[in-house]
Amino acid sequence: MTDNSEWFDPSAIIKNSRKITDIFGYWPTFHDAWIYGLNLSVAGGKPWEPDSESPVLDMRIHVFEMTREVTEEGYYVLDKHTLADLRFRNVDRLSLENFSYQNSIFELIFGLEPMSYPFGGGPAEGPPPNVITVKCISSCGLHGEFKCNSAEVLSVIPCDEDGHALSA
Repeated sequence: MTDNSEWFDPSAIIKNSRKITDIFGYWPTFHDAWIYGLNLSVAGGKPWEPDSESPVLDMRIHVFEMTREVTEEGYYVLDKHTLADLRFRNVDRLSLENFSYQNSIFELIFGLEPMSYPFGGGPAEGPPPNVITVKCISSCGLHGEFKCNSAEVLSVIPCDEDGHALSA
């Protein structure tokens, strides 16, 4: 894992982050999680129109918690298997590569940085708002990064160890 002294907990800036933190008790790093799906859309609006969310990136991730317990085979016991659907709005500078059948994350890193003029702020408007930065460090498959104006946890669904949703 990485040195967590620089790790940023994004739960305060992600709408509905409690859907995830209520399950895990914290915002996870998504270490060893699998990205199962990506969807890009223009969300019915143009980025320069007021209240536009476009472009939008939806991501489905199978996330779980690694416990300290070890199986007879020597593997860590994984718990709290969850399918998390995340939505990122007003996506900019999107760079993703190597989406494949296995997209295992080493870490999903969130950050904040000031939005640069002319896209936000200016002499009359005052300082620009912050943008969210997202970097997907890969263990295998998909990796990349992007910026967005907002992020939200749309849903969390309990699943089995293979990522299949459990019946309610």
